[in-house]
Amino acid sequence: MDRRFFPREHGAYAELGFPLLSGLVLGSPGASSCLFAAAAVLLFFANEPLVLLLGVRGKRVQHELAAPAQRHLALYATLGGAAGLAALWLAPPAARALALVPAVFAAGLVPVVLAKNLKTLPGEVVAAAAFSSMHLPVAAAGGVTGTLLWGPSGMWFATTVVATLCVHAIKARRSGLRPWTIPAATWSARLALAGAIALGTMLPDWRAVALAACLPLAGVVILNHLAVSPKRLKQVGWTLTAANALAMTLLAAGA
Repeated sequence: MDRRFFPREHGAYAELGFPLLSGLVLGSPGASSCLFAAAAVLLFFANEPLVLLLGVRGKRVQHELAAPAQRHLALYATLGGAAGLAALWLAPPAARALALVPAVFAAGLVPVVLAKNLKTLPGEVVAAAAFSSMHLPVAAAGGVTGTLLWGPSGMWFATTVVATLCVHAIKARRSGLRPWTIPAATWSARLALAGAIALGTMLPDWRAVALAACLPLAGVVILNHLAVSPKRLKQVGWTLTAANALAMTLLAAGA
């Protein structure tokens, strides 16, 4: 595999990886679960050659790498589509229906990518919805039901959105652009954390998911309070990934 065609948005690896992991770990994954996960990964990798061909990475790179980018795009799209169709064929009816959720959000990403707006806040929110909802068909195909089916998907979406706002707020403090993201990041993280605590307190069935969500949400609250420098964005990313890994561990332990 040519690393030049790996997705460059490193945070997106975690955004997709954790929902796929929770879907596999919380259930009894069979062929359909693994194929759903493989299809998501392959189509995720198809994004980089696509944006390269659209000129998002620059005209010079677009011209120099057009031919191999077309080959990579065709390969990833073909294999991803085949894996997705095979997953649908083998999956139980409930998982097939739930596969429509990430498919709809992924379809909503198409105009965002074509307009080269994937790194905007709205584009990142749609991507977060597409990635986090991949937990649903993967988990359902593995026999997961109830709160462990719906809860982790909502948890990953909430944590991704508040983390995305946190990153935009860090950049806004430096650039002075979109200053509204600073209070939005602060209050969205606080409200999401309060909501998770309330959910775990009032609904015992949701306690494991709510407790797991508290870790990354509390981490974002702290990062917003510290108002870290944009120079530390890499450390911020690894901190959030570590918090998500701990949340995944708690989720698996409480399943």
